[in-house]
Amino acid sequence: MTTNIPDHKLGLSRAVLLFFSISAFFLFSMAPTHTAVAAQEGPQRVAILPFTMHTPSDLHYLQDGIRDMLASRLAQQGKVQVMDRSATLQAARSIQGDMNEERALRVGQNLKADHVIFGSVTALGQSISIDSTMISVSAQREPLSLTAQTQTMDEVIPEINQFAQRINDQVFGRAAPVPQAADREESRPSLRHPEHLFADIASRGDRTSYLNPNFLEMASEGTLRQPGLWRSQTFQGGILGMDAGDVTGDGETELVTVTRNRITVFKKQAQGLRQIASYSGTTVDRFLWVALADTNLDGRSEIYVTNLRRFNQPGGANYESVQGSRGYTERLASMGLTMENGQLETLISGAPYFLNVVEIPGRGRVLIGQEKGLETEGPFAGRVTEMRLSGGSLSPSSPLNLPARCNVFNFAMGDINNDGSNEIIFIDDSNTLNIVSATGQRLWKSDRVFASTTNMFEGRVRDRRYNYVDMYAIPSPILVTDINGDGIAEIVVNRSPNVMARFLPDNLKYYDKSEIVSLSWDQLGLVENWKTREISGMVTSIRLADLDGTGEPQLVSSLVLARDFLKIWQESQSTIFSYDLNLKARTARADQ
Repeated sequence: MTTNIPDHKLGLSRAVLLFFSISAFFLFSMAPTHTAVAAQEGPQRVAILPFTMHTPSDLHYLQDGIRDMLASRLAQQGKVQVMDRSATLQAARSIQGDMNEERALRVGQNLKADHVIFGSVTALGQSISIDSTMISVSAQREPLSLTAQTQTMDEVIPEINQFAQRINDQVFGRAAPVPQAADREESRPSLRHPEHLFADIASRGDRTSYLNPNFLEMASEGTLRQPGLWRSQTFQGGILGMDAGDVTGDGETELVTVTRNRITVFKKQAQGLRQIASYSGTTVDRFLWVALADTNLDGRSEIYVTNLRRFNQPGGANYESVQGSRGYTERLASMGLTMENGQLETLISGAPYFLNVVEIPGRGRVLIGQEKGLETEGPFAGRVTEMRLSGGSLSPSSPLNLPARCNVFNFAMGDINNDGSNEIIFIDDSNTLNIVSATGQRLWKSDRVFASTTNMFEGRVRDRRYNYVDMYAIPSPILVTDINGDGIAEIVVNRSPNVMARFLPDNLKYYDKSEIVSLSWDQLGLVENWKTREISGMVTSIRLADLDGTGEPQLVSSLVLARDFLKIWQESQSTIFSYDLNLKARTARADQ
């Protein structure tokens, strides 16, 4: 059947059809164009400028801590890129005067950033004031600001964390994820064992980096900010020794470090260490070691420092004879300090002993000492004895029953093989680890280098004319403990992967890599329980201490960062770091 349509209606139908065809063409042709533009857009670039610090110098570590926290919270692969720290720092330095919105905008434009974050931190007595602003460089968006006043240092990081969540929510449209129960348990720092702190990179397979498809991602950004690992700010000078204890009597743990002629007491606050007291020696003092013990039983730990004091010799330097002369001699002038009204005060001084504190099973921490040997004899003389504090002076008490190769610095005691008696664990002159029974029988000796440092002093002089001088290096401490609660003692000690250093002359030794290991006895010898990842630097001390006041200890270590360890006394840098320990898992296992 054929229907005749009038010409004017046919024209109208063709016009309507043409209109819809053109509209559909534009709609469908524009859709892929919009998608292509979106695909070409890279991640939004955020420049985090260094916060202005109106604080004492010992709080300046917060500048890096705030930047790192914001960066870790805001960065999102392929969507939000936090710009390089050095580039933003250089751009910020080009601006004169305090940072404000106008100057921050100028920095952002120079960096070609999409957003800029700047701010300041002001210390007002015990309270901290935080002011921070995020401005958008190109988009028409109101600045997002944070103004907060905290009563303690511990409240600073939560405020910054909340600010980062607001930015994610309001600027990047990314709500804070709600962690599942299992995720919350796994991410809690206290539930991570040292051997699990760093991911096994090899097991993840090859993945391309979002920076460039030709890059293979070996370590994701997440693995570089592992929970369970804490690091303090960097300090000038080599930390030769470190110990932990309650030196103020407030029931909390302080850290005490010693460098060449400075003793410093720290307390952990937020993500750094705050100095609460210090003591400086004279130019002729050379501090070697520090250890804490409550020797006067007043509920506070006293600080004992081994000190070598230089005395000039008449006639100056003379190397013509076998013994020769450096122009000076060094004598022991060790000291004890106590904290009084926020200051370190001298308890004893000029003590002619090397001093250390050792954990004796069943008795706790005991102060021990040993005399210095003559140049022709070696570094130590006489036996290691317990030391007694009386009338403002130290005197030797009963000697310890130790093998001849043990000295005041190189041993620990504990029942390693569960035979009911204490074995002696010590580091010999070759930095090998030895275990002997209570009767003196050698049970085990390592073939690796343990507890090695370059914290040296002159021992025996054989012929100074040809530099035949034996040096003694104080080893890092040996811990005997039971971290995993299985009733089997663990030996926790530093080990150096650099085996070549043991064959170098004393004045050329260096240890630029370290790892902390746990060893236990299995009736045939020591077996390795766990070890930390390789640490770049030289570990000088390891301790177990509750720095956070949670009732659970951390494995705390001092680390010298210097590349040239021969200059450990003057030009090196150091830091303190700690690992949280999975003690909840230990308790759960014991209840099963």
